[in-house]
Amino acid sequence: MASFFSCTATIFLTISSFSINGCNAYGALIEGICKQSQDYKYCMSVVGNDPRAAAADLHRLALLSIQVKAIQIQDTLDQISRIHPNLKDPLALRPLRQCKSDYDEAYTNLQSSFSSTSKTAYMDAVNFMGIATNKVIDCHNGFRRNGPIATSPIDADDMKVFKLSEIFLLAVDRLIPKKL
Repeated sequence: MASFFSCTATIFLTISSFSINGCNAYGALIEGICKQSQDYKYCMSVVGNDPRAAAADLHRLALLSIQVKAIQIQDTLDQISRIHPNLKDPLALRPLRQCKSDYDEAYTNLQSSFSSTSKTAYMDAVNFMGIATNKVIDCHNGFRRNGPIATSPIDADDMKVFKLSEIFLLAVDRLIPKKL
């Protein structure tokens, strides 16, 4: 009877050890990516705290960063819809309308980036991510063109999108084979 418990305990400890080591490896992966980012705290709070990240390899981390960015873009589109009816400044209305269009296009390209990443077509994924990020840059810069310079009412959202793009690129950079 004692050997049964001893054997069971040994198996349990072995399995636990593998599970813990795997989690530590994935945690180290995420931490390594976040340490390379320009905003470690943001990276860890968004990606590091996501329950899906606990078992994410580089490929899954890239997909996760796209999913988090898609949620951020959708949240920003929702915010634009809430802000627009209450905005009285005609100089801000036009760029905000353009931001909606830019964010819609960014979302479409983000979907293409996700699809390409899923197929391990990482260079295509990077290209689509670049287009998506550039659309948000266009939105962001729209408040600085054609008239007095203004701060976008979604400025903080734009910054989050930029940071999420960086996280994706840091993960994918490790997945793309380097030429010698």
